[in-house]
Amino acid sequence: MKRIATVVFIGILVVFPMKAGDSKSLAESLVKPGGTSPVITHWFASEELSYGDIWEIYLEAHDPDGDMRQFVCAFTQVAHGPYSSEYVIIKKRHRERMKGYLRFPSFTGDRLPEWTQLSLTIYIRDKGGNTSNKVVLPLVFSRGAKQGPPPPPFDIGELDKLGTIPVKLIDPQRGNGDELKP
Repeated sequence: MKRIATVVFIGILVVFPMKAGDSKSLAESLVKPGGTSPVITHWFASEELSYGDIWEIYLEAHDPDGDMRQFVCAFTQVAHGPYSSEYVIIKKRHRERMKGYLRFPSFTGDRLPEWTQLSLTIYIRDKGGNTSNKVVLPLVFSRGAKQGPPPPPFDIGELDKLGTIPVKLIDPQRGNGDELKP
């Protein structure tokens, strides 16, 4: 009887922590840390952009385990400092190998003055807790700047849209961003 009660109790511990709204499968929940880290092999983004344009960040990456989970994206802005990290979920079809671009709509948040300087740090986290190499991309808002076509390997074939980075920019001259905007 004790043996049956122990088995039932262990079964309850395994099943009940998973909430009904969890999007993870049981197999994904049981993935243990370890395995190999993802690698970002190529990247490119224009260093100048007209405020209001959509910045395209081109990335190529692979993970031998095929368990890439999310992009971690962190902006830093001169005269403001770092923003909170934002996450972009990687679609299932891209978890082993990807070549495409992330989008960042620069018109979200406050209107920023010309010559505002930003940098974006991107890396990939997989389901085992491993992280890829970090890529740091500079960006300056310059009136009239146009993004040119991407270099190889991004100039051949169709590229997938990998997601949109959801960051609202703050003009440090307007305050800390907590005020209501007109």
